[in-house]
Amino acid sequence: MQSSQKISLVGLLIMQSQTLLQRRLKFIVSLASHDFCPWANRYVYWLKQPVGWFFVALGVSILVGVFLSPLGWTVAAGLSVLLLSGLGFPWLVARTVVCELKPVNTSLHEHEASHLELRVRNRLPFPILGLMVEGYLTKPLVDSVEIETVPPRDVGLARVPAFSEAVYRLPICPEYRGTYPAKTPKVACAFPFGNWTARRDVARVTRVTVRPLLIPITSEVQFSGSQMAHVGDGDRSASNGDFLGVRDFRRGDSLKSIHWVQSARNDRLIVCERGGPQQQAIEVTLCTVPCDGSSFEIRENLAWRVRIAASLVDMLVSRHLAFKLFIDGQLQQLPIGNASRDKAWTLLSEVPLDVLRDSTLDSMNGFTKPNGANCIVISANSANNQLLPSNQVRVEVRRSSSGVREQARNHSQWIDLDDDIAAQLNQLLLEAAYANNVA
Repeated sequence: MQSSQKISLVGLLIMQSQTLLQRRLKFIVSLASHDFCPWANRYVYWLKQPVGWFFVALGVSILVGVFLSPLGWTVAAGLSVLLLSGLGFPWLVARTVVCELKPVNTSLHEHEASHLELRVRNRLPFPILGLMVEGYLTKPLVDSVEIETVPPRDVGLARVPAFSEAVYRLPICPEYRGTYPAKTPKVACAFPFGNWTARRDVARVTRVTVRPLLIPITSEVQFSGSQMAHVGDGDRSASNGDFLGVRDFRRGDSLKSIHWVQSARNDRLIVCERGGPQQQAIEVTLCTVPCDGSSFEIRENLAWRVRIAASLVDMLVSRHLAFKLFIDGQLQQLPIGNASRDKAWTLLSEVPLDVLRDSTLDSMNGFTKPNGANCIVISANSANNQLLPSNQVRVEVRRSSSGVREQARNHSQWIDLDDDIAAQLNQLLLEAAYANNVA
């Protein structure tokens, strides 16, 4: 019994000594990495670059050659050659090489693989090695830390022949919507020693627009009207549709619409009047209020909300249904016809990738949902303005604007982003159409 107590006491002493040693090591590391003179950083920052230490070594070699030994001049001459070649070659390459960057497709969707064509014109009499293209793709966020994309945002060219124009293909597979390159890419060269990197903007850049990813929606929506021109309230006359009645012939009526029996009975031309209910524009509303979670989770949640809105726009246009697009309560100007889809996708692709919490709290409190008869609202907050988790998106389908039937014809669902999103959207639209028919 006493031996076991001694063993436990020895183990406790060892653990305490290890903890004390770790604390002292952490203190020493923090002391060694502490910045005691932050005001002097701008004077010694150049020493963080390799070329700075080359200049320091060159100055020391000159002092040795002046005061101690002629051997210092030999070392100084060698360092001078290294500096001239390490600084001169990158500088010359950056100012003589002409680069042009343009995409194979000027517009594509997220997660769609494509290429960028990089044309490099070498006007020097010798080949160029170690050429880099920086910043042609944006890095995503993971827990507020930038990570490298696949493929990387920087690409290196093995060799550009002398007196030639070479074409390289840079593969891209954008993760998020937007316009790429977001900033002007740069041509960089650090060959041959890598002690200094010369950079210069690419001469000509053609940007590519990355549109939101589309979710396949196959469910049928039951809204009145089938032509883009049939917009308004109530019924309207048309050359086809349901039979509404008869009327006298008017100039311009089709001969096929003449009711010959009634015309013979009344001794004048009588035509059949047809028509149907007019279509009311469906309001697609996107709310960019961020959800709860880390920076990466907020970006992912907003990206899926934008993708749902883009998919609904694609579905409405394919079914010839008029729509209006609202982003944070602001009506977006759209053309008429099929061109409205491309314009809506472009507007959705311009939604910022990251939305700050503080800047959107006021917009969430003052956000008013559209009051049209038909609207679809995509947001990250519940009915009482409580933020949802990062893996949920709220989609609400409203089919009435006033009256007792409003509550019965509203249908909302929380879309789980970890599950099959297409199946959930199809089920939501199906249930909303069924609830509208029952009402």
